Amino acid sequence: MKDGNIRFIGASAINNGITAYISNDEHLHPQNTITLSYNGSIGEAFYQDEIFWASDDVNVLYPKFEMNKEIAFFIIPLLKTAGKRYAFIDKWKKEDMEKSKIPLPADKDGNPDYEYIENYMAKKLNVTKSFLTNLAACV
Repeated sequence: MKDGNIRFIGASAINNGITAYISNDEHLHPQNTITLSYNGSIGEAFYQDEIFWASDDVNVLYPKFEMNKEIAFFIIPLLKTAGKRYAFIDKWKKEDMEKSKIPLPADKDGNPDYEYIENYMAKKLNVTKSFLTNLAACV
């Protein structure tokens, strides 16, 4: 590892999983993905909005749809809930992750309704932002 400004994502439960900043620029993962720890802080999931490098204790989830912050923020709590089943001794191995199912709202054809998810979370994020703005004004 060399010091730099590229996120290094480790099996951490804090700081969006960022444990260091490095300059190594090979084997980088793209933005708009979710990192999910299978070792250490098992089940910790974070949305990555910048390119990054991930430790061996982290699986990177590449979406088969267009990922954005709103969709990621909807999916992440569901992933964390699914990961709670695994104790440190068991680890949440890739094969087990692939078998895990998370419930998502569906459209009339039974496919995940990403438009609904995005709109729902955009409203929730706006409410939260307004709350925090009002709270800051009180301080």
